[in-house]
Amino acid sequence: MIFGDKWVPRDTFEPVVVGREEDAYLVTEELYELHNNRKQLKGQLSSTYSRLTIPFAPHMFGSGKTTFCINYLELIRRLSETSLSSFASDSSKKAFLDKLKDSAFLYVDLRELERTDPEKRSLKWALFYLLYQSACRRSGFEEPDPEECFEIFKLRTDMLIEKIREVLNMRTDQFLLVVFDEVGALDESYDEFDFERTQDGEVFPYNDFFEIVRELCNENNLFVIVVGKSEGLRIKNSVAFGPRVLLHFISLSPLRSSNLIEFLEKSHLKGQVQSRVCDIVCSSSFLVNELSEALLESTGGVPGLLTRAVNMLLNFVQTRGQPFMLKDECLSCMNEDGFQRICAEPFIQYISTSDEDKKTEFGILLMMALFHIPFKVYDALNSESYLFDAVNEMGLYRYPIDQDTFQVLIPKVFVGNFEHLSSLSLLEKILLGSLKLEPVDCFFSSKCRVFEGIVAIRLILMLSSKVRNEFRELLCQLSAIFKEMKLPIREPLPLDYMRSVGVSESRSESNKKRKTYGSNEWNKIIQEALYFDRVYIPVDTNSHSPDIIFKLQSPVDSKVLIVGVACKGRWNSERIGWSDIIEEAEKFLVPISNQVLSNAPDRNHCMLIVVGTKLSFNVANELGDQSRCFSSGMSIESESFTIPSNCELVILCERDVEMLIDKEVLNGLEKAFSSTDRPFLKNFGLDLLKRVRHSFLSWQ
Repeated sequence: MIFGDKWVPRDTFEPVVVGREEDAYLVTEELYELHNNRKQLKGQLSSTYSRLTIPFAPHMFGSGKTTFCINYLELIRRLSETSLSSFASDSSKKAFLDKLKDSAFLYVDLRELERTDPEKRSLKWALFYLLYQSACRRSGFEEPDPEECFEIFKLRTDMLIEKIREVLNMRTDQFLLVVFDEVGALDESYDEFDFERTQDGEVFPYNDFFEIVRELCNENNLFVIVVGKSEGLRIKNSVAFGPRVLLHFISLSPLRSSNLIEFLEKSHLKGQVQSRVCDIVCSSSFLVNELSEALLESTGGVPGLLTRAVNMLLNFVQTRGQPFMLKDECLSCMNEDGFQRICAEPFIQYISTSDEDKKTEFGILLMMALFHIPFKVYDALNSESYLFDAVNEMGLYRYPIDQDTFQVLIPKVFVGNFEHLSSLSLLEKILLGSLKLEPVDCFFSSKCRVFEGIVAIRLILMLSSKVRNEFRELLCQLSAIFKEMKLPIREPLPLDYMRSVGVSESRSESNKKRKTYGSNEWNKIIQEALYFDRVYIPVDTNSHSPDIIFKLQSPVDSKVLIVGVACKGRWNSERIGWSDIIEEAEKFLVPISNQVLSNAPDRNHCMLIVVGTKLSFNVANELGDQSRCFSSGMSIESESFTIPSNCELVILCERDVEMLIDKEVLNGLEKAFSSTDRPFLKNFGLDLLKRVRHSFLSWQ
């Protein structure tokens, strides 16, 4: 096998549709609303509410738009007794659902939209003909003659739908579900048709399109879903919030781990129902849930990426004649540049970060993806666009938290491609590298994780900066050992993650209450897991270690300094007391001294830095309102604690914490984090993100 043929994306299996319960419920509700309000829409009843509501999915390639729409009727038939049962608890809704399940289906690909005789400049006629043409093809009829069709329809919606019902052999009262796919084709139609113009001469093809759809929906028993990637249709476009049409966004969220397991267990090779995907890819020692975790790690659960990745894995194991034996082997393959490049190729957008506006947008979206900062549908990025649109235009994905709240998702197979962009800033390289190494749920909905992440990236920039740095100079003044270390580090490596020490004892039932790692576990971590100059955040949120760890080395006599950072964020009235500080010291300095430093006391040293946002008054008084370093042998009498051998405890005063993190950022964090609103971090805000980015750039 030559390298170029290693990863082949050839379609080899039949994927099943899974995990679309919420989307199916939402769309069914919106179609019922159209059914229930059709008389108001047609003007037959007086009502202040007469807007057409349409389920709409303006998503990137691979999000599952087409698959969802084509399989929607099958989905509601399958889900009517489960996730749709609550919808059907109302008798009128149940009657509607029963009729909807029996709908005739018409799929219309707008990429086939073109000028059509005899009214070549009419979008309405082109759309009418395409609808009728699609119906004829579905029923196996010959291609209809445009001239004859025009004579019959005369651009009358009722005549068009009557002929479509006749061609599809529909009953009089049977529902007709029309799906318009690839709506983005209208982006290329500006010169094709005569569109309505505004007073200043502008045209908006989507306004014309949805006005035609609105006319179609005046017809009884007809329902419409619209999907497609579009650069021209943005939230700010007036059609989305105009007086006549209201678009309801279908989330089409990436699949969760449980959905992935079902996908792998129910999908099978083409024409071979008994040949399940999971049985071909996995050996007996590689469980299907481990494969789902690996795929989730790589693709983010985006359906198109997932299907392509599975095809590539299937072709690989079938060519070599051997399944994957372990999860690490599978992940190693998916982390190869060739795999990521080929997997992402049809989906990835070219991102230009050459101008400052785009660079700012990209940096903000990277931070939002890394820290899982949520945003609302209507959050404005600037005066020209919304975040919702920016995610689309950057070629990224959204993960819904609720109907109006999302998180930015950047699949890891994308990250490797983005890393090759020539115009990336140092900060963007760090953020991308961190995303590539981050476990999927590391920062998920956690204020503490965001605070730790901000501190950790500031530390990376501080350690790698080649210019004067006040915070680094402060640590050199406080600690003679720190001053001996080789700084700046060679290059600003991305934020890394300490996953596991490989010792099951620390996670056993009998040791759940332990606040630090056990015998020789720290030695294993320091010697085998942590590399010089890398800044780590432990994955386990209930960690037995500090929030951040890194290792430095002296250039002269090979001394090693192990540094732990305890991030003690206090966002309400509670303050950080001596007991909090000593607890951190006891779980890190004491075991490190016993397990690691004692092996080479002349060479190994350890430091714990406490980064606290609000110190208690007795701590601040004892420090004299300035940062202080407690060296080995020194005592904190109020707590009867003595600093262990070869160790140092550095407590930063609030003024120096502001220097490390930036005062404006701290104030913004306090305002955002003091709220008890859910989802977490929803008050973070774009202004604060921009300030965080600016503070990072100031240390590059």
